[in-house]
Amino acid sequence: MGTSNNMKTSWRRATAVAVFLLMPGVIPTMGSRCYAQTQAQRDAQMKPASEVPDAVAKELQAMNAHIGQLESRLNNLAASVAPLTTAAIRPARPAPTEVTLTGKVSCGHCEGIQTMHKGYTQFSWAFYSVSQGDDIVLVARDKTYKLHGDIDRILKFMCDQARVTGRLEGTTLQMETIGRATKNE
Repeated sequence: MGTSNNMKTSWRRATAVAVFLLMPGVIPTMGSRCYAQTQAQRDAQMKPASEVPDAVAKELQAMNAHIGQLESRLNNLAASVAPLTTAAIRPARPAPTEVTLTGKVSCGHCEGIQTMHKGYTQFSWAFYSVSQGDDIVLVARDKTYKLHGDIDRILKFMCDQARVTGRLEGTTLQMETIGRATKNE
């Protein structure tokens, strides 16, 4: 039993080493043939920074200065573009418009087509639906608008034709007045 566990552990280690060596970027830098390096070759590769030729050091300083200038330009550009980007992300909302709409007041569940539900009248079903969290809507000309405002006043017109004035923003109508619609409307 002990040798079996040792063999499994050895196998796992060998597999881990093989996977590491086969990872991209570990071996490809060696080329097709590998040769042992002499101590002098390793020392030549590990030169301290003080032994860098003057021409290379000057070129490095010039490159660092140029990189600093580019970073400064990039930061200035990013600062000038940021306000434009945030303004472009927010969608423009149209200003609320004053409207007068005529339609049927209903619950959001039925949207004006209130079928008879067992044990309920149209009004009691709509009232129940609204009490369970449905929106109160106005269905006018095949469009549905959410009604916001004094709920007690709106509920008096549930399942009836009503004339509503208020501020329309998208499909939400902030009710200011509500009344019975005339037969011609």
